[in-house]
Amino acid sequence: MEETMKEAKSACNWCGIHCGLDICIKNDRVVKVGPMQEHPFNQLCVKAKAIIDLVYSKDRVTTPMVKASGKWQPVSWDTALGIIADKLYAIRQKYGAKCLAVHLGFPFIGTPVFQLGYRFCDAYGSPNFTSGASVCHFARQIAQSLTFDHNGILLAPHYRNTKCHVVWGANPTESSVLAAAAINKARKQGAKLIVIDPRVTLLAKKADIYAQIKPGTDLALALGLLNVVIEEKLYNQQFVENWTYGFDKLERHATKFPPEKIAKVTWVAANTIRDLARTYATNFPACITQGVSLDHCISGVQTSRAIACLTAICGNFDVPGGSTFVEPPGLKNLRLREDVTDEIGASYPLFSRFVRESSSTPISNAILTHRPYPIKALIISGCNPLLTWPETTKVKEAFERLDLLVVMDLFMNETAQMADVFLPAATFVESSTLRDYALSGLGMLQLTQQAIRPVGNSWPDWKFWVQIGRKMGYEHHFPWSTDDELYASLLEPTGLNLKQLKEKPGTLFYGGKEQQRFLRNGFGTPTGKVELYSGIMEQHGYDPLPTPLEREEPPVLKLSLAEKHSLVLITGARIGVYAHSQFRNLEVMRRRYPEPLAQVNTGTARALGIDNGDMIEIETSKGNVQMRAWLSADIHPNVVSIPHGWAGVANANLATSDEQTDPISGFPAYKSIFCRVKRIK
Repeated sequence: MEETMKEAKSACNWCGIHCGLDICIKNDRVVKVGPMQEHPFNQLCVKAKAIIDLVYSKDRVTTPMVKASGKWQPVSWDTALGIIADKLYAIRQKYGAKCLAVHLGFPFIGTPVFQLGYRFCDAYGSPNFTSGASVCHFARQIAQSLTFDHNGILLAPHYRNTKCHVVWGANPTESSVLAAAAINKARKQGAKLIVIDPRVTLLAKKADIYAQIKPGTDLALALGLLNVVIEEKLYNQQFVENWTYGFDKLERHATKFPPEKIAKVTWVAANTIRDLARTYATNFPACITQGVSLDHCISGVQTSRAIACLTAICGNFDVPGGSTFVEPPGLKNLRLREDVTDEIGASYPLFSRFVRESSSTPISNAILTHRPYPIKALIISGCNPLLTWPETTKVKEAFERLDLLVVMDLFMNETAQMADVFLPAATFVESSTLRDYALSGLGMLQLTQQAIRPVGNSWPDWKFWVQIGRKMGYEHHFPWSTDDELYASLLEPTGLNLKQLKEKPGTLFYGGKEQQRFLRNGFGTPTGKVELYSGIMEQHGYDPLPTPLEREEPPVLKLSLAEKHSLVLITGARIGVYAHSQFRNLEVMRRRYPEPLAQVNTGTARALGIDNGDMIEIETSKGNVQMRAWLSADIHPNVVSIPHGWAGVANANLATSDEQTDPISGFPAYKSIFCRVKRIK
């Protein structure tokens, strides 16, 4: 008898928004995916529409694999876990527990898998748990936490009722359909729109003010805005007097950055800088969508510090229509130790203090140099570092020297091909998860429903961490037999339970809507106020006020900007059909965007003898990348933009460096690299 149609409530896991999904199933097979109407995020993009193609892709590897004599052999899960456990035990005996590192990709942010990865590292004795967030939003989180709340905070724009929206170093049209729609709606309702970007994006073409900035000079621009706002007394004087610490010092500091001086650094005209400052400060409330581009430079944390100061003194912190945050639900903390101080990223002390994990940037060097100690084993899940970490050549060399490399993923990607053990992961359609939306500015939990059984012999990630923990002898630390047991345990401190979540699988709001909490509690800083001047930064030897580094620009090819063919390269431009290194193996996606394109200004390209569609080489001090030229008037004449996530000679990270980094966060300068461009004959 034919099975009737069923429906499961889920959430898309292909980007950080996690839109609600209604998944239709027939005979244990997904046949249709649509938006969940009761979910607050339900505007699906092309990635969500390709879910069925991905789940049933012929390229999926759905059984554990072990490499023997250079060839892959299928094995059982028990055998694979046994091999991993034996090798981890031997490595710990020979080198010590710190020689293990774990790296989880971005699909796990806001899920219990993060907690389990932490817990396994703690049980093993390693301080080296890292994640994709260590080259994503953590730099911004450090800066905002230093300024507003030392317990940890990450601001999100509140689109509704805003009177001015600043889109700074972001391209929501490609990276977040939902955000782009909200910004356009606010604009149509009369809100001012400011866009700051080296490229003329679709939103930039609609903006009231567009600033075509030089990549990597966002800190200088933010200081120029502070100069105007303070000098013209456009700030919220009541908030500044009652709730800020160090305004007098910031006021004196800002006098060093008048618009005329900043214009020379940023390529943004002095009058435009004044217009930006006045528009943001006088249209209250105003919010800022801050892209990851601002983190990917050598002054990333200080840039976010300056923007946080601007937000604060204009009174736009935690008000409707401003830059807000949501308190997380307070799930049980599964960490076994909180005193981690000896991680490989210990040279970035504020990183580990405010995000409580290690930086991933030092991993390659630790493997190669054994400083501060060797990394001999690496477990990677949901990430492809050969395409996403800086300086691919070094990453590849480092991975070749590991005693153990384990990769858990859907496909045998470039990093997985180097592994000793490959573990097949289930998709979010084939498992349930407990998802927290606090980072998206929403006080909501969702317990997604498993739609189908895992394809082949794939496992959900939570199960791997529990089972490898048990295989290592940590049964008492990993007591859960089902995902329900795990989630029930996590919910214990919250006052919520599984029954409530299962009754409302689409949405369950836990609160978090209160704003201006500081009126009742003050700020979570040592002074109880917004710290425009940061004492903890000063204690660690950093500038307590947002200050540009002396080395404004990294050297590349020993070129100066005055030299004829020196351009500034930005890598990692978002492409709507892809997410980092994902989905290029899906035909439905490749048809929409079949190959990588380097965006070059039309006039610049013509001067270099380059026509649209020509193969070009982008050369930096670290290497070169080859892809076709996309000639466009919508990019600054001195800038070249390339996407990341492509394999082979088009891999953007062949040209990036892990040496030019932010001294506070360790973030690499993906977005401000000098380069030469030439046509390949």
